[in-house]
Amino acid sequence: MNNPAPLTSRDTLYIAGMWSEDSDRAWIEVENPVTEDVIGRVPSATNADVDRAVTAAVDLHRRGGWRDIGISERAKALSALADGIERRASDFEALYTLDQGGLAAFANFTAAAAAAIFRDTASLAQQIDLGPTRRDTTTGSVYVSREPVGPVAAIVPWNAPLVLAAVKIAPALLAGCPVIVKISPETPLVSFVLAEVFAEAGLPEGLISFLPGGRDLGRYLISRPGIGHISFTGSTAAGQQVMATAAERMTRVTLELGGKSAALVLDDAEPEQFAPLLAAGCTVQSGQVCTTQSRLLVPARNGKQWLDALTQAFDNLPVGDPADPSTAVGPLVSRAQLDRVESFVETARQEGATVLTGGGKPAGAPFEHGYWYLPTLLTGTNSTMQVNREEVFGPVITVETYEDLDAGIEAVNDTEFGLSNGIYTSDIDRALSIAPRLESGAVAINSAGPNVTAPFGGLKMSGLGREGGIEGVEAFLETKQVNLPASS
Repeated sequence: MNNPAPLTSRDTLYIAGMWSEDSDRAWIEVENPVTEDVIGRVPSATNADVDRAVTAAVDLHRRGGWRDIGISERAKALSALADGIERRASDFEALYTLDQGGLAAFANFTAAAAAAIFRDTASLAQQIDLGPTRRDTTTGSVYVSREPVGPVAAIVPWNAPLVLAAVKIAPALLAGCPVIVKISPETPLVSFVLAEVFAEAGLPEGLISFLPGGRDLGRYLISRPGIGHISFTGSTAAGQQVMATAAERMTRVTLELGGKSAALVLDDAEPEQFAPLLAAGCTVQSGQVCTTQSRLLVPARNGKQWLDALTQAFDNLPVGDPADPSTAVGPLVSRAQLDRVESFVETARQEGATVLTGGGKPAGAPFEHGYWYLPTLLTGTNSTMQVNREEVFGPVITVETYEDLDAGIEAVNDTEFGLSNGIYTSDIDRALSIAPRLESGAVAINSAGPNVTAPFGGLKMSGLGREGGIEGVEAFLETKQVNLPASS
């Protein structure tokens, strides 16, 4: 298609199904984390834009302009959107590398995953009965139906702007809800391409809006009357604020929050075989993933062998230009993120940790600019240290030993978080027997993360509710009874 604007600079926002230009808006400068150069700019949405988006969404919902077309027709629209995402895959992939520093080797996954989320969600229409269904009980008869909760405020973080937008938008739309998407200012570019996909789809006015902006914009959006559900992905601290705001109006929430995931390596796993797998999985997107397995727990009986194998595997990870297909670790997203990672490692050193490898910026001319940090492996840590208690969001991994399986499981669960954990073993049946003992919403066997089209969410301080699968759609539905007169 002919793009209405260059991919890295935009002057309009997609609000309530229309492109809107306003000279009074401020601008968000978009930075390339490889070079630190400003590569473009996009408008920053205002509170007035939020008002317009919410008003249009509420109007559409009350008129039944999306709800009343039926779930089968909504599913067809989702399938068409999946096709549109696939047609624009090369643009999504280019922007993933440009404004986020994401790896070219991983970029194609983001577009494919987003399309899969829309397509898989569409397929759920055949499994969801919205009713009305008659129920005859000892106290009378009722019709029970499930109805869309209303306009959804979807707060999308910077680290996975396409996939996490998809996992919020698709189920809400299938349920019959309009959506207002608040986009992070750190990585806003992909949202404009996604908006173009929606614009081409010919959907009703008011159905969707994409609003780039910071925390104040998000706070204003979730506080607006008319919002029926808040779907938020971000830090636990921010999630607590969202929950407090939602409580004022009893707004429904789905919260996918922070994690401090562990990889429990069983005693049958061979270091030479599994160390490269662990190193690659722990440093996906330079560790800027909520499910990063940042705590490695290995058997004490061959702990030295594991330390040697992991150090070698981390040293073998190529750091460099994310556009190069051979690169395994790219830059962090921003100066603020680099400062955060450096602070965590320095604090760990002061608390007694030993840096086995990494622990700083790479040397050499290619790394004079940009937000680089070497894959870092720490040992000599314990569960009381900051690096093991808080989410780093960088390529910083601790490795500790455990004496027996019970001790290993106890170490996995010794955290306030419960998002996702991993089990590494050559015995899948054994892993399946251990998985129920791990206090997390997801467990990955011999892999680094969850399935993006299955129900996913956290326990403990890692959140409330589930995204993905039928459970993800049901989050946007409310149950209603219509009580029949006694003679019916």
